[in-house]
Amino acid sequence: MPVISGSIPNLVNGVSQQPFALRLASQAEEQINGYSSIVDGLAKRPPTLHSAKLQADLTDNSYLHIINRDANERYVVVTGEGDLKVFDLAGNAQTVSFPDGKDYLASTDLSMITIADYTFVVNKSMSVAMAEETAPERPPEGMVFVRQGNYQTTYRVFVDETKVAEYTTDKLEASTIATDHIAAQLQQQFAENADFNVSRSGSTLHIYRKDSGSFKLRTEDGIADAGMVAITGSVQSFTSLPAKAISGYMAEVTGAQGNQYDNFYVQYQGSNMDGVWQEIAKPGRKVALDAATMPHVLVREADGSFTFRKAEWEKCESGDEDTAPEPSFVGGKISDIFFYRNRLGFISDENVVFSRSADFFNFWRSSATGLLDTDPIDVAVSHVKVSLLRHAIPFNETLILFSDRTQFVLGAGDILTPDTVSIAQATEFDASASCRPVGAGSFLYFTTSRGGFSSVREYYVTGDANNKDANDVTAHVPQYIRGGIAKLSASTTEDIIVALSDTCRNEIYTYKYFYTGQEKAQSSWSRWTFPEQDKILNCDFIDNSLWLLIKRPDGLYLEQMKIEADRRAGALPFDIHLDRRVSEQQCLDISYDPASRKSTIKLPYEEDGKLQFVTVGDGGPRPKGYLIDPERPSADAVRVPGDYRGVSFCVGRVYELRYVFSPLMIRDNAPGGGQIANTEGRLQIRRVLVNYNRSGYFRIEVTPYRRSTYTYVFSGRVIGSGKNVWGEPVVDTGSFKFPVMSNNMQVKIEVINDTPLPTHLLNADWEALYSVRTQRIA
Repeated sequence: MPVISGSIPNLVNGVSQQPFALRLASQAEEQINGYSSIVDGLAKRPPTLHSAKLQADLTDNSYLHIINRDANERYVVVTGEGDLKVFDLAGNAQTVSFPDGKDYLASTDLSMITIADYTFVVNKSMSVAMAEETAPERPPEGMVFVRQGNYQTTYRVFVDETKVAEYTTDKLEASTIATDHIAAQLQQQFAENADFNVSRSGSTLHIYRKDSGSFKLRTEDGIADAGMVAITGSVQSFTSLPAKAISGYMAEVTGAQGNQYDNFYVQYQGSNMDGVWQEIAKPGRKVALDAATMPHVLVREADGSFTFRKAEWEKCESGDEDTAPEPSFVGGKISDIFFYRNRLGFISDENVVFSRSADFFNFWRSSATGLLDTDPIDVAVSHVKVSLLRHAIPFNETLILFSDRTQFVLGAGDILTPDTVSIAQATEFDASASCRPVGAGSFLYFTTSRGGFSSVREYYVTGDANNKDANDVTAHVPQYIRGGIAKLSASTTEDIIVALSDTCRNEIYTYKYFYTGQEKAQSSWSRWTFPEQDKILNCDFIDNSLWLLIKRPDGLYLEQMKIEADRRAGALPFDIHLDRRVSEQQCLDISYDPASRKSTIKLPYEEDGKLQFVTVGDGGPRPKGYLIDPERPSADAVRVPGDYRGVSFCVGRVYELRYVFSPLMIRDNAPGGGQIANTEGRLQIRRVLVNYNRSGYFRIEVTPYRRSTYTYVFSGRVIGSGKNVWGEPVVDTGSFKFPVMSNNMQVKIEVINDTPLPTHLLNADWEALYSVRTQRIA
């Protein structure tokens, strides 16, 4: 039986649920609280650092949003039970005023987006409506415009086919043919009618009944009826309107007969003799969106406080229901809000609606007579199936629209205008409606449901042909993410995606990836676990830190997880892996009892789990890096021997790294490239050697099938090493060899680190006895 050896090149490709023969050598059976790094190998995940307790009570369905305004101002918005609170990242509550709109928060289905100092809040369960406000109307009125004077010509005015005024110009006197003179003469005769009021502005008469009733107005003249124009509410062309008119007079310009889309409405604005005709909305039509049903705004004021209120949405200023219709989201529900190419956008049913360019509160056309490039855009997707849009994500210079089963691309030219906008079907993939997709560099990640589990797809564009596809990055772990995914967050700095499950609220599923050119060199799934009473409600990356909002029995906590490499705790050359970690500066009180020679430290939270105390600075009763299992006088305090007033230390909850090796296999080169598992014969593993870097502790547990577990501990201390100083933790680099003596398919090999010290495992080599009864031929 010959002795052979093999190797695992690295341990950075996470978990695989494929059959053992199909896995990569670098994939594991399980990885909990591990971090797969192409630089540091398999490491213990970063700890969470306590930032603040935000509030004492919170419902599970509360909505949380992080405002990343700039490097100096970042806030957490917490909503729940019809209320809204804002905290900075240190946990300080900010002043929030509520002049109106608080009822809008009474929903568990909210969405937010922050643009500069405005955070738009959308209640997805509320239908948008129009307010009862209508465009101003005026009582029936008319105008007679004397356009042309002529010698010895008779001008007549008829009301309801009854002549009410007549004037004939002189055949020689020039003053009698002045248009304002003719209008003045007609006014004198008209004034004799007790039922009407008549006023004059230059060559124009303004006529209305004293009882505000309607009437018909007609004119005649001796120059083919071209000398005067009678107007009662409408004219066919804009040129028929007088240059001077009565202030406030409204008229409809009907345009071509039979075309209802070229009508528009105007009003004479200014003084009677010095004004202009301005386009207006049709008198009597509804012109205002109901602000109580529209998205509200959380505004950061100049003094640093916040105001939550109804937004001031612009009103319709032109056209009627045909030429300037209501936005398509009126009568429907807004399912997503986004910002794209200097426009605020809403998704409602199958429609995508953009505001005016650089005018985020205006969704009305500026004119009914022409479509401007800056006007709002309101388009619907076209598909053979009903495609209710759920999300809109800016990506690769386009806007990707997600429905339940189809992805659309909203494209445009160099500028986005009503004339250039277009929507094309891109791909057909199932997509989750509950989780908003997230962009990460040149990829877009979205989730799909797979029975009682979830999967994540990686959407990308390839080649000059602009082909689009979406790979399933969970294909090798189809039953790993339990339940639905409630939140995705990405860091392009660290090439990591994190997912929150709506079922396993105390777990974070992490996807670590790395590309070398067009080839993916790493595709690692693992999970980070927390105690069962912890419910992670939201997470977001800011720079290279993951900020977590965690609900615990005693309140809502904000914690930070620094993902960057070369983390250090205090003066130590390595990081201390304790969750909810607090420094001496964050502790509420540090008291020393000379009688017992012990220090009692009051923590800013209560914790029932195992806590550890670590010195991280010089000058204390113990050297830096010293680990102490403290006494627990109460749930929010620890007691340790020695006087630690003025000493740098940290306290936190212990968490555990677990990594289970896949069965060790002989792998041969496959004819078409890659490797194939050789399952012939018997492989008896004798021993395994693990190479480590900057590691202070780990232990290996070897459990042969139906036999006891054997434990082999690496404490960081190597006999004879100059680094092995008593009382100080050792973080060293080298190799650790341990026996296995079991069949490769009937043994479980597990790496565990349940201490605050770091672990970095690079690769592994194994040695085995191999016997085979046959010889394979090519």
